[in-house]
Amino acid sequence: MYVTRVEKITTLAPAADGRFHVFAFDLVVTVEGPVDPEHGMVVNLSEMKETLRRDVVQRLAGRCLDGTNGTPELRTPEALARGIWGMLGGRLGQIPVRRVRLAGGRSVFDYRGGDTVDVTRVYEFSAAHRLHSPSLTDEENLRVFGKCNNPRGHGHNYILEVTVRGEPGETGELLEAATFDTIVATEIVDRWDHRNLNEDLAEFANLNPTAEEIARIAWRRVKDPLEGSAPGRVRLHRIRIRETDRNHVEYLGD
Repeated sequence: MYVTRVEKITTLAPAADGRFHVFAFDLVVTVEGPVDPEHGMVVNLSEMKETLRRDVVQRLAGRCLDGTNGTPELRTPEALARGIWGMLGGRLGQIPVRRVRLAGGRSVFDYRGGDTVDVTRVYEFSAAHRLHSPSLTDEENLRVFGKCNNPRGHGHNYILEVTVRGEPGETGELLEAATFDTIVATEIVDRWDHRNLNEDLAEFANLNPTAEEIARIAWRRVKDPLEGSAPGRVRLHRIRIRETDRNHVEYLGD
């Protein structure tokens, strides 16, 4: 069973241009283990909270992580996630840590041990579509898709999450945020925002633009540019589309 605890952490780290980055994250630590039959818990949450605050938050909060004055050198969020894992020794007591996550703004950094890290960037776009399959009759389309089959279409404010996985490069980053954002904006956000997916975009000309198909097309559009930005080191791991607060789809590739 998995158990997760969330804490807040704010630190500073020097940038290459001599300035300082402020890292303000939700620190999300997940452990896995069996439920103890004596007390009905995987881990004592009070002890988990105390350990995280003592060994991580109090040690790092408000400090400049430049490797001086007794601080570790953790200049990127990727390095920070790995460093926190190391501070915990990959365990909380006898319970193994399964993930250290740093979430802040439009970025999420996940470390699960080993050499690789996941980096997720979050984007938004608004688009209209109509759900209609040419292989079905009008009556069948109405039955299957309901009001989403309205000939006038309807719109959504989509949330797009793009996750890449790999080993950080010489800068300590997996992929520069500016590069990440430019690729996703060019291939998806700027292209799809405030468009009618059925009528305006060639990639949906012969597709019923369900959330599932949107996720698949998004994958195909960004895969080569993202992976080509750091050949052999970065790979596309996941596309997630949040069509509404209640409807989400995830795609991990063909």
